[in-house]
Amino acid sequence: MPAGVALYSIISNNRHINLHFHLLISGIEEKECSAFYELEGPNTSISVYYITDKFDINPDTLVLGIPLSTCLRFLIPEVIDDKINKILYLDCDVICNGPLDELVDYNLNADIACVIPDSPEMQERVKKLDYGIEFINYFNAGVMFINTSEWKKNNITQKALEMINSGKVYRYADQDVLNILLNGRVHYLDKKYNNKTTLSVRCDEEQKNLPNTIIMHYVTQNKPWYKIFRAQNFDHYFSNSPWKNHKRNLAPSSSEIRLKSKVFWLEGKYCKAISYYYKYLLVKLFGLKI
Repeated sequence: MPAGVALYSIISNNRHINLHFHLLISGIEEKECSAFYELEGPNTSISVYYITDKFDINPDTLVLGIPLSTCLRFLIPEVIDDKINKILYLDCDVICNGPLDELVDYNLNADIACVIPDSPEMQERVKKLDYGIEFINYFNAGVMFINTSEWKKNNITQKALEMINSGKVYRYADQDVLNILLNGRVHYLDKKYNNKTTLSVRCDEEQKNLPNTIIMHYVTQNKPWYKIFRAQNFDHYFSNSPWKNHKRNLAPSSSEIRLKSKVFWLEGKYCKAISYYYKYLLVKLFGLKI
């Protein structure tokens, strides 16, 4: 569902562009992907690639709850048609809020990719990592405009897979690997193409970051498809997409439900506070999915 809503948001804001989506899928039944084809139209086509269990990643590398699926981005330039010389990679936890003309028309020249610098806080964190390299500007790998010709010429896929499976643990897994391999070979784009947003049960962080944002990237486990978070923009695209009847869970864990109960109590909404505390107990004590 998250990937589908992301695609729907891109189509909604770019009906004047010919779009061809390439979905790399692992661990999902083919029948579960049927809704994606409902998005096809005169200017929109979709190709789905089912990655088999031969795609193997050292699980010790996937720390901080990073899923195996993030490493699928290594494969994109090798999987798609050779005639495609540039492609926009997006994580599933994004929403497009505007036209992508300026980005897709960009001439990559000899750059391997266009990327967006990560936050100042992240820049400070990676300085403490002992990788034996000084990053020019550490980037977030959730949005990358890839020059597939240069990527393949520099054998990035093979090098990335070798590094991630070498036994060395990278703090931010595949993102660190890509930053090491692409250091000095990328062009930096404006933050509006990857505006990192951390949702909260307290306030609508999404609306704060929405102005001047083309691609909003929902980072951390606080994803907008959980009903407990305020995310009006995501809700708009979800409710108009083929996934509008898809069941959405309340929260990623019981902690957020308990915090929401506290927020309602402090706001004087005592009935709602009690209701959410009851839901918290159901999840915490009985492991129910609500």
